[in-house]
Amino acid sequence: MDLAKRYLVTGSNDEHIRIYDLQKRKELGTLLSHTGTITSLRFSTESESTENIKTGKWLLSGSEDGKINIWRTKDWELFGTLKGHTDKINDLSIHPSGRVAISVSQDQTIRLWNLMTAKKAAILKIKGRDHLGQSGDFVKWSPNDGKFFLIGMMNQILIYNTNTAKIVKKIKIKTTLMAMEILTFDGKSWLVVGLGNGAIELYDFNEQVLSGLEDDENKVWDSKPEELEPEFTLRGHTNRIKGLSFIQDKEETQDIPLLVSVSSDGKIVIWNLTLKDQIAVYDTGERLNCVVTSPEGVEKTETMKRRFTSLSEMNAEDDAPSESEYETDGEEIKKIMQGKKNKKKGKKNNKKRKVTVTLE
Repeated sequence: MDLAKRYLVTGSNDEHIRIYDLQKRKELGTLLSHTGTITSLRFSTESESTENIKTGKWLLSGSEDGKINIWRTKDWELFGTLKGHTDKINDLSIHPSGRVAISVSQDQTIRLWNLMTAKKAAILKIKGRDHLGQSGDFVKWSPNDGKFFLIGMMNQILIYNTNTAKIVKKIKIKTTLMAMEILTFDGKSWLVVGLGNGAIELYDFNEQVLSGLEDDENKVWDSKPEELEPEFTLRGHTNRIKGLSFIQDKEETQDIPLLVSVSSDGKIVIWNLTLKDQIAVYDTGERLNCVVTSPEGVEKTETMKRRFTSLSEMNAEDDAPSESEYETDGEEIKKIMQGKKNKKKGKKNNKKRKVTVTLE
């Protein structure tokens, strides 16, 4: 589930991605291309946007079928399919530049994708003492510049340098990691983790998580995982944290940073991160799995406009690039980040794709 501006997308085990217009409070239609449960949905945040608001020019969807689809949201056309993973996609994240995406899978690999060409940029295998039989469950870029990316596993977090694609730090998690987000409030960036025991821990991203990593770009971590003490801990759930969402709006929240958490205990808890305490609790009586937050202003009628026309008016061009068959090193990733294109021309894939786009 993810949200960009007024549009909410959800995925489930019926293989459908459903699109909702929050202004009109209605379902717009469905996207159908995957052949397995939808496991991850991520809208893009273009670099020109302000306040880290998702503009949603692109939507990436991951599935149990191991494929990642790139959807162009102006007409919900399937732009390309990223193939390479051999098992379920666990999580996706798009670099702040919008040029690169990263995915983690049950196949115990990390894959970086060049979104400008819809090709693989690098393949990293989580192996040996780095994974202890675990796969990557969560992936996040460091805020603002995306100089690092974090891979969350069952009981540890691996930090990679983006340019070198090398592990530069390991952080030990005391209990099972169930959710991971990176937030910015009170002038700081924070790593927020939801745990299997119902606790939510917050770490100062620059002072704790990235401590000692700024000086040596070629540093490689060769010691045991580091155990950090959280700056503060939120306790209000009695079971596994399954989802975290953040909202801070000058008008609607009076600029107060609010965190919303959901858990297997059925509770929705709203936290005031300035007070470091809960301000509202709602018990749904259901097992909750995910949550996103939206400002109430999304329903302002003066901002409404027609989003879709007829299917016949949609651009149906088939311009999905072909899949790359090679692995690359850190130098290739640097070129992508700088916006430099590879001079080698790939063959265009002209095979027809079976795609269903249903819009009301």
